[in-house]
Amino acid sequence: MTERRLISELTEVCEGLKKQDNGFVWLTHLGHWRNPEIVAVFDTDINRNRALEQNWDATFITQVEIALEGIKSTLVSVRFDSEEACAKQSQGNWDTHFAKNVTH
Repeated sequence: MTERRLISELTEVCEGLKKQDNGFVWLTHLGHWRNPEIVAVFDTDINRNRALEQNWDATFITQVEIALEGIKSTLVSVRFDSEEACAKQSQGNWDTHFAKNVTH
């Protein structure tokens, strides 16, 4: 199994969830492919908060876990963020933003 397979699996999850049209725009992973931290990114803080209030996170986590199970990866953690927050807190620099908001 490889990093490429993880990316492929997560891309499928991402594309399916974007169709819900709730402000979710992309996802990424941090760390090794066997034990990734997943970051779900929304366009705005309002859309992120609304989705979390509606328990969208449970659906997201379930779909990610199913995808990871198929490639024998174990989810370390999940983070929900927004492009708006990155712009405000890190001037749009995602590397800086992720480093500021480490969860492990």
